[in-house]
Amino acid sequence: MTNPIDRIGKFEIIERLGEGSTGEVFLARDTIIGREVALKIIRKASLAGPDPEGRFLREALAASRLSHPNLVTIHEFGEKAGVLFLVMDHVAGEDLGTQFQAGAFTPKEALEVLAQVCDGLAYAHQRGVLHRNLKPSNVRMGRVAGRPAPKILDVGMSRTAGNDPAHLATLAYAAPEAIQPARAEVRSDLYSVGAMLYEALTGSRPFAGDSPAALAQRVREEQPAPLDLQLFPELSPSIQDILSQALAKDPAGRFPSAEAMAATLRAARNPGWTLKMNPTETVETARLMPIPARTKAPSGSHRILAWTSALAVVLALAGAGGFWLRYRRQARAAAARAQAVAPAPPVPAPLPAPPAPALPVPEAPVSQISPVSPVSPVSPVSSAAKPPYTTLDAAADALGKDPEGALAFLDQTVAAEPGNERAFALRIVALYNLARYGASGKAIREAREAGHPLWPMALRNPPLREMLERDVKGQHLPKRKATPAPAPEEPAA
Repeated sequence: MTNPIDRIGKFEIIERLGEGSTGEVFLARDTIIGREVALKIIRKASLAGPDPEGRFLREALAASRLSHPNLVTIHEFGEKAGVLFLVMDHVAGEDLGTQFQAGAFTPKEALEVLAQVCDGLAYAHQRGVLHRNLKPSNVRMGRVAGRPAPKILDVGMSRTAGNDPAHLATLAYAAPEAIQPARAEVRSDLYSVGAMLYEALTGSRPFAGDSPAALAQRVREEQPAPLDLQLFPELSPSIQDILSQALAKDPAGRFPSAEAMAATLRAARNPGWTLKMNPTETVETARLMPIPARTKAPSGSHRILAWTSALAVVLALAGAGGFWLRYRRQARAAAARAQAVAPAPPVPAPLPAPPAPALPVPEAPVSQISPVSPVSPVSPVSSAAKPPYTTLDAAADALGKDPEGALAFLDQTVAAEPGNERAFALRIVALYNLARYGASGKAIREAREAGHPLWPMALRNPPLREMLERDVKGQHLPKRKATPAPAPEEPAA
């Protein structure tokens, strides 16, 4: 720093600990309670965009509300004499990058350390906070009861941009879509964990470059060198598949949540374990809260708009509850009507005389036995054998003009991909648009049984949320003359 600072408010600076891409970190002492803390002075030049100071204070406020064993706790933040600062726990250990380069962990230990990093991310993601700048230098290695306990720094704080080496280190762990900060999402943080896993196992980053532009191009277009599985006999042979999924270019191809990735990393420590299917189908996915937009606080008419949006979500949830209760009432009423008109049970006939012993019949050859068709976990409701649509985007666009055709594709998709939440959501909307309310209620139940509760699914899928809003307003669609499913053929006599 150009002008050394020996005190900020009640914090007395003891020594300089290091420097990062956004500022300098000092060991300091709280002069009131005597606690040693890490004090970070933010370099204002690293804060880009409009109202950088205001954005920093909003991000610091969101991060200060997090409390988890794998996250560094923020105690105070603010601005004193024109200096922006953060006060957080002081973790005496080295950062994760230093320990990776020193070979401080066995492969099994590295998987557990990164699973704990995922634990901390899961807690932050559930509270609507992304990291956006996860890399080994932002993870400090402490110890609890003699065991490694990583703690993540700078959760929720924007990363810097530029041509300095610190920015190159950031890009080396950034997901392709997160190279532009506004496009970062939950699975962007999980890509960064995958890049750290690659470095932990191989000793090098998955991509390198002499300039930010060259490195960014490699991150977007190239694949890292594969692992030599013979070097990791103590790990599951699926470790390469796990890395490939974590570093997928398309966010939809990565782990669905930090919980899912943590569970998979811990399972991979067993050399006898094999990833037999996509982890989205084997590990329970997280129910994430929506990530808040990185905008200024609303005021005036914008505040009214924000309240209106919040009210719309509440109404949608209330409408979903009403829709579900209405479906249950209709089902019970139909069952009562069927019972009222059911014919009286027939009088049992007298028991026949015991039959004569039957002669043994030779068993049919195996080739003549008809195979039993597997039962699909989701009941098909559409009769189209070959759907006219082949992607979820195309089916979503057809929900209003051709819900029957969209439903044919969505039926096949949810049967083949039980972890595809969006397909379940669109299927519910397609049935509703066909005025098949009983089938739509049943589809809600099937989605829940597949691990997709209605409320989080509605928040993350606008077509379903809009359907629930229409329902709560009583804007039901007229009954369509949908093509009925064909009756099953009678067996030949």
